[in-house]
Amino acid sequence: MTLFSMPALAGKYSNAVAAAGSLQGRVLWCDAEANLFALDSREKVVGLVQNCRDARITTLVVDVKPLCGLVLYNSKIAPKLREWKGKPYPADYDLLTTMVEEGKKAGIEVYAAINVFSEGQLDVPGGPAYAHPDWQCVKYEVDRWAHGVTADTYPIDGANTKAKPGKIILVTKPDSLPKVTPYDALAVAVDSTNKVTAVAEGIAASGITLPQGGYALIASGPAGDWLRKNAGVGSPMTVEGKPLFIPVGRSADMHLAVFVNPTNPEVRDYEMSIVREIISNYDVAGIVFDRMRYPGMYADFGELTRAKFEAWAGEKIERFPEDVMTLSPMPDGSFTQGKHFPKWMEFRAKQIHDFVDDARKLVRTVKPDAKVAAYVGSWYNSYFDVGVNWASPSHKPPYRWALPSYQSTGYADLMDWLCTGCYYEYATREEAQAAGASEGASVEAAGQESSQVISDDTWVYASLYVLQYKGQPEAFKRAIEACNSSTQGVMLFDLCYIRDYNWWDLLKQTFGDTTKAPHQIPGLSGKVKDIKHTIEESCRL
Repeated sequence: MTLFSMPALAGKYSNAVAAAGSLQGRVLWCDAEANLFALDSREKVVGLVQNCRDARITTLVVDVKPLCGLVLYNSKIAPKLREWKGKPYPADYDLLTTMVEEGKKAGIEVYAAINVFSEGQLDVPGGPAYAHPDWQCVKYEVDRWAHGVTADTYPIDGANTKAKPGKIILVTKPDSLPKVTPYDALAVAVDSTNKVTAVAEGIAASGITLPQGGYALIASGPAGDWLRKNAGVGSPMTVEGKPLFIPVGRSADMHLAVFVNPTNPEVRDYEMSIVREIISNYDVAGIVFDRMRYPGMYADFGELTRAKFEAWAGEKIERFPEDVMTLSPMPDGSFTQGKHFPKWMEFRAKQIHDFVDDARKLVRTVKPDAKVAAYVGSWYNSYFDVGVNWASPSHKPPYRWALPSYQSTGYADLMDWLCTGCYYEYATREEAQAAGASEGASVEAAGQESSQVISDDTWVYASLYVLQYKGQPEAFKRAIEACNSSTQGVMLFDLCYIRDYNWWDLLKQTFGDTTKAPHQIPGLSGKVKDIKHTIEESCRL
């Protein structure tokens, strides 16, 4: 059967073309923080490159702008990392120069990765997010208040956190109940209808039971006195929320990253200057964008973003943030959509799309043969929460709220390749089902969805979190095979695990012969689109 007569679904033409040419992307990611002192000399880089050449890796991605915003190359724009948690980093060392030079000697292309909109870390001093606090994303949180039988309300200090003397805490998880409570403590259980079902005092307060779908309030001191006046069995009790807007430097994400606002023109200009500096001064194969997104659904809610949105949408937000969304006072991350929610989602995705478009044009202007790529999560159906639509603009998003124009925010067609994090323990759908898990919780399913969503607009390499296969080399090999069968290659995250597990020989055995990545073949992506067009047109006749 010839390639042109081969039947294919969306996302499968690229697989067919790559297979026909025996092409396979084999990408190794080198995270900055995890490998900081493992790559801090030319000798160490030479050792890495030699191992990669022996293992038949096609592409090295070196992270040179980590979460903290302090870079690992000689920049005239960004602050350079000088030490890491008390340990000095070689002052004159340029990791990017060293990686590019040694990669060229070995015939391995090197990409520079940048954490685009992360410019600080809570546990690392310095970083542009702290030098420019007005750049930081503004996060929408909820200020919680307890309301009982009296007219007044009382502030709730935290949710599912350690109780503080004289404060009220909200508990929705049994394992967050305090094990010991003071003599003056009071705990009340409240059911899903906002009625108090139980009251416990003193040391017995720690034994309160959470009603199904309900919660507990635990207090002591003055807060306990207020609760006693307001909470008897059968009495009403509610938790009310008021919008609270705070910079992410006070409420960073799970990696302690401090994000700057993608909507801010100063931020965009700064990030674009980093792209220009790298592509102008270093002979990299291209740039990979990581964390090219918002930190989450609840950012950015600053006044600048509100004004930019209103100008773009051509209408005012009368009730902010309620006309966009209302965050539940319960710590479950739920929210109610407002009338502007669909346009707000489109606006955020458009900010990222337009940044990609501008960055691509910049790269191509400075260095026409350089490429742009990105690292995203494969969980497309929920990835909108970080303001990103990495699909093909021909892909119809599955969201009920998505306006027809949301589709145009897809940016896959602007990329030379994408790697999608397929972070699942099970390699195949069959393995997942055999283990009692959903077949969607497999590398194979995630890779297939990635190919489907990207719809042949660019090359896609399913990505593995190598830590998930610690002590399971055979499972790791099966996962690599699942990546290669469902997409056009594999990205391995991260070097540190390959090194720690000494899996270089395992990679050599798994990969077999030397090859090239599909994105390394000039014009091949265009041929895929021509083939797709030809076949689809013939099917319409």
